[in-house]
Amino acid sequence: MSIIEKIEKGGEEIVFVYTICGDMEEARSMGYSALREKLAISMDYWIINSIYPWQGVIQELNQYILMFSTHKNISDTLMKHLEAEHSYSVPMIVRSLTDITNVSYSLWVENTLKNQDPYITETEEETIKRRQEDTGFNRLK
Repeated sequence: MSIIEKIEKGGEEIVFVYTICGDMEEARSMGYSALREKLAISMDYWIINSIYPWQGVIQELNQYILMFSTHKNISDTLMKHLEAEHSYSVPMIVRSLTDITNVSYSLWVENTLKNQDPYITETEEETIKRRQEDTGFNRLK
């Protein structure tokens, strides 16, 4: 696809996949897992208040909503991944199409998801930098 076609197409290939879960640890775990597997480009999460019937009783509780940004062609795989990792017996996992996104973001998503290099956390990056600083010239001092 040429750059002109990408500009004209906009962001219709970018979708949002969202789900909810019961706590922050599960939310973070699902986010890191999806990113490491390159099934999403990002995940935002925040606490929400939910009211819904479960087994005939109206429930009101705090949950976390997770919003993943991904490419349409891998969204089914992401949804299956989330369902397999989810702690709920009946998880809500939804894909929402976008009409348009800005071109620079669309290109960043596409290029980042194509890159085969594994992602690392900020903590891992800091460890690598410290190790690099501790080698070479610093040892000669």
